[in-house]
Amino acid sequence: MEGVSAVPELVAESHESMSIDQSSRSSKKRAKVWEHIESEVVDGIEKAICKYCRTQLSLVAGKGTSHLNRHIGYHCPQITQEDRDRFLATLKSKPSDGDQVIFDPVVFRGLIAKYFISAEIAFRKAEDPAWKEMINYCQPSFRVVGRQSVRADCLLLYEEEKLMLSDQFSKLKSHVSLTADLWSSNQNLGYLGVTAHFVDEEFELQKKIISFKQISFPHTSYAVQDGITSCLVEWDLVGQLFTLTLDNASVNNRAVKDMRDALGSEMFFRGEHLHVRCAAHVLNIMVQAGLKVIPHSVLRVRDIIKVVTSTPSRMQTFNTIVQTLGLKVKSGLVLDVPHRWNSTYDMLNEALKYKVALNRYATEQHHEAPSDYEWANVEALHGFLQEFSEATKAFSADRHPTAHLFLKMLLAIRDVLLDETWNTNELLNELADKMHTKFQKYWTNPNIALLIAAVLDPSMKTDFIKFYFHTIGEHVDLKMRELKRYLKKYYQEYEKIVRINNLPAVNVSDEQAMSESVESGTSSLGLVCGKRRVEFAFAQFASQNSDARSERSELDIYLEDPRILVRSDENFNVLAWWKKNSDAYPVLSLMARDFLAIPVSTVSSESAFSAAGRILGKDRTSLSPETLEALICTKDWLIGFNDEEEGEPMSGKRMFGSDDDEDDE
Repeated sequence: MEGVSAVPELVAESHESMSIDQSSRSSKKRAKVWEHIESEVVDGIEKAICKYCRTQLSLVAGKGTSHLNRHIGYHCPQITQEDRDRFLATLKSKPSDGDQVIFDPVVFRGLIAKYFISAEIAFRKAEDPAWKEMINYCQPSFRVVGRQSVRADCLLLYEEEKLMLSDQFSKLKSHVSLTADLWSSNQNLGYLGVTAHFVDEEFELQKKIISFKQISFPHTSYAVQDGITSCLVEWDLVGQLFTLTLDNASVNNRAVKDMRDALGSEMFFRGEHLHVRCAAHVLNIMVQAGLKVIPHSVLRVRDIIKVVTSTPSRMQTFNTIVQTLGLKVKSGLVLDVPHRWNSTYDMLNEALKYKVALNRYATEQHHEAPSDYEWANVEALHGFLQEFSEATKAFSADRHPTAHLFLKMLLAIRDVLLDETWNTNELLNELADKMHTKFQKYWTNPNIALLIAAVLDPSMKTDFIKFYFHTIGEHVDLKMRELKRYLKKYYQEYEKIVRINNLPAVNVSDEQAMSESVESGTSSLGLVCGKRRVEFAFAQFASQNSDARSERSELDIYLEDPRILVRSDENFNVLAWWKKNSDAYPVLSLMARDFLAIPVSTVSSESAFSAAGRILGKDRTSLSPETLEALICTKDWLIGFNDEEEGEPMSGKRMFGSDDDEDDE
């Protein structure tokens, strides 16, 4: 969102007091932030309202204005960075002496809270003598607060950020898609993580963790349904929900069905295409089915790695061999975990790099090494799995859309499975056959929403859908008729939304002001309202009398126009294309924001799970579920999770990651 240039109140250098409650504050000089904040009573509660973006902030006597300063100085989307800097400068300098800085202990406490959250620091560190010494040296006048105060400040920051995100959702013209996943901590406590995905007004893909709540055992479909529903109600997103991506577990499938039965009347399009099955999880089911045909070779590699990593002394002996061979010394070797095939790929990938060292270690330490035949199988399997490792990464991206690329990835996977190269290896041929059987089961009839997402890629349109069904051997004409029927139905729904949003109207205040202007003898506003009515009447007249060509809808024009040509090596930004063409396609561009925001994988939750595992370390097991949720969500809202964190192994485990969870209905 573009900032408001040169906000008048921010440019002003006035130091006059601006009172909201004259009875209690008339004798005090107001903080400068009150030049940009006003007070209103909302639902019987006094709130601080930003003059620019109208965000509601808490207003509690004695709590100070640091949260208001943070909003104006860092978060208000209507203020330019230049004006933010100008405002922040007024907080630092005294009017009488511009060279001296005023230290605000409340602002400083807010910064401490942000640091503790972003760096995942345990609250007890606030009472560490070295921490206190450093703070006292930097600012002797500051009374160092203890762990409970830091915790309270973190929770306050969470509430402030949550209020702003809720306000963003309420103003969002597009819908919101969710991913949800279950995770179990090392203390065997179950948590449901929910992440919102949407494309904002600037056509940027956004990902926000909005819930991370503990749920009780057993994790039935009702528990999943209740957890997701309570999140939707808490954020007032029931009517804005577009799709829900979950692992392909029978519990999840039942939960979605029950949700649709209970809330379908309030959902967009009655939640007809609500459920999107996690592509990464389906791929996991496929690969796990294939891996069953060559377990022995993998088992032998796993066994020797277990031996090497079982004690520090053995690892040291192994590293001595590694150094002798001129390889990179390792602090440990990768071991796979059950039900996560990509971890098996990572284990084999590293084992092959250290194959010679592992064989020498086994020989010198009198352990049994994998045979040459077994290593050959592992090498062939590694090459086979590498293709699917790339597919998992593509499915799991959350910084750019994946929905429109889903069909392309399916065809690429199918092409690998049917490659005649595997015929030369009996084991790999059997593995590919088993995986192709699973492919046929899960991916010959994709969710209609993902087909429409591909249509909304201007380089693909309906041509690629025809190609997809032709390639996999489905009834092309039948499938295309079904697609076009739903495409038209969705378009008509969005057309209504755009028409309502853009309908010229005279609001109550305009009518009231118009009558007042007539009474006072002026008519300028009356003329404005009259022009609006004339413009609206003309638009209706023109619409009713348009020729056959002008009656073509945006959808017709878009589909009839030729596809844009994109090179295979070109990094085509589909959202940027829709932003550029939003004036030409106001209805379709709104559709694109929703369909292209659909996540095809729940792997985006893993960054939260990794963080939860770190935060709930062995020395923080007493952290309450409410505090954990606040820390996870606030970190995501403030700075997000970087790539390194997303790649870290999780402490704890995902609950729906096994092939036992596949839907056999």
